[in-house]
Amino acid sequence: MQEIGRQYSKDDLTDPTGFLKRARLHQSKFRAQTLGLPFDKFGNYLTKEDGEKGKNFYDGFGIFEAVKKYRKYNKPLYSNMLRSEHIPFNFFIPLNQDKLFCKNIFNDFFNFSIQTIDRIEIEYAPSPADKYLKDRTSFDSYIEYTRTDQTKGIIGIEVKYTEKEYKLEPNSKQEKDIQDKSSKYFSVTDSCKIYKPEAINVLPTDKFRQVWRNHLLGESILLTDSDKFQHFTSLMLFPKDNSHFIHASKEYIELLTDNNDKFIPLTYEQFFSACNKHCPDSEFKKWLDYLSKRYIVTND
Repeated sequence: MQEIGRQYSKDDLTDPTGFLKRARLHQSKFRAQTLGLPFDKFGNYLTKEDGEKGKNFYDGFGIFEAVKKYRKYNKPLYSNMLRSEHIPFNFFIPLNQDKLFCKNIFNDFFNFSIQTIDRIEIEYAPSPADKYLKDRTSFDSYIEYTRTDQTKGIIGIEVKYTEKEYKLEPNSKQEKDIQDKSSKYFSVTDSCKIYKPEAINVLPTDKFRQVWRNHLLGESILLTDSDKFQHFTSLMLFPKDNSHFIHASKEYIELLTDNNDKFIPLTYEQFFSACNKHCPDSEFKKWLDYLSKRYIVTND
């Protein structure tokens, strides 16, 4: 039996709700008890050797092959079981194998308006960047679809686990763009017409900035590629115990003029429930059992 490993003593200071602490322990136990692997530094870290073998990813559906095409060994992605970088690969690469399954899942949240899923990408940003937000903003997962009325739509997905808001890095391009009222952030906000007038006073703040930027990336695609896409939905995916995004999502919706599938907050629990409801076969059932055991944090 492998050791659960060292935990981080300051998790309670970072997240007083206790979710970060519980999630770190949960991942540490999964590594030790389910994977049977040693730890590196903290219990939620795989060793470099096991990270390079793809042990942070579900073994199937070509997931690790997709990871290796995206990026060579990178410790946060390959070895940190707690951070969310790896999660879009585990969640969405399998859905690329069965787009009918994918369509059925998302139709539960899109009022059955999706006719076909046409494209699924991980870590996607449109290019050239200058035509869109002129920065490095990307979607954790990106889905193109055709609606039942034959128009085209996009779903831009941001995946979180224990993460919350983050501070701007001093003198970074993002800080300069946020402070520059003539930047793409503000021109797209003005042009897309989806926000209430007073929203601009709070959208750049730490609580909303990342949700806002990801939403703007999709709206910039609609503005630039209006001949191709007519609909965009920003979807935020996080566990129900991540209280930051529970509250921030509700408040963000209040900043929209009309939330007609413009922004959908979705918990892992709701997503897994829809996946299980439409699960097509035993191979996908094994994958779903893994996801639930791996990411749903229990209180034990």
